[in-house]
Amino acid sequence: DEIVQILVGHSLNTLGIESVMAASGTEAISALNKHTFDFIIMDISMPGQDGIDSVRWIRDLLNPEKRDLPIFALTNFHTPRHTEEILKAGFNEHIIKPFDIEEFKKLLHKYFWKKIN
Repeated sequence: DEIVQILVGHSLNTLGIESVMAASGTEAISALNKHTFDFIIMDISMPGQDGIDSVRWIRDLLNPEKRDLPIFALTNFHTPRHTEEILKAGFNEHIIKPFDIEEFKKLLHKYFWKKIN
């Protein structure tokens, strides 16, 4: 949803991270084909192709640079069952809304510490 996009985009900008927003899984895949990204934050509930279908499509790509990107699921769902389903689908992490910038900084540290230092 547009409000979540604005909030997440603003949070990323405060960390000095440029972002590209997509309103659907189809738009996200199109952006992935046009740009190079370090990671993806993807909502599970999107119109058309949802996050689960989109992450599966990305993981099936032939290009390993894009196929192996860290992809973080952003959801309202927070049960252990949902987390298990999300990770099985191909996401690396499960971020629960509302987006917590401090928790996200820990995720970035986990995935990119070696690249930063």
